[in-house]
Amino acid sequence: MKNKKTRSCLRAAACRVLATAEPESKVLLTREIATAWFGGMVSLPHPQAVAPTERPARPIKPQLVAPREVPKRTRSRPDVLLHAIAHIELNAIDLAWDLIARFGNPTTPRTFFDD
Repeated sequence: MKNKKTRSCLRAAACRVLATAEPESKVLLTREIATAWFGGMVSLPHPQAVAPTERPARPIKPQLVAPREVPKRTRSRPDVLLHAIAHIELNAIDLAWDLIARFGNPTTPRTFFDD
């Protein structure tokens, strides 16, 4: 985040996560923001903070393909199953931050954002 004396807005933080392409960086940034949030270093979302991107950033590689081109998940292909779980988790992170970035406001109870 920023230094301990600087408070960041949760909406601006959400937009930073959504603009982060690499999954590992996205997870690390999410953890950093959560720590700052629970430490009182992040304020409630400010409606005039930076607007979210239309779509979350994605890494350049691997190449994105249509779902019909992905091998079917079977017990004999645990790599495909793990790949699917990784996509599900990445989308869950983006959906949670997108909700905050688009709809979070100062009147929303702080406990809503704690999850």
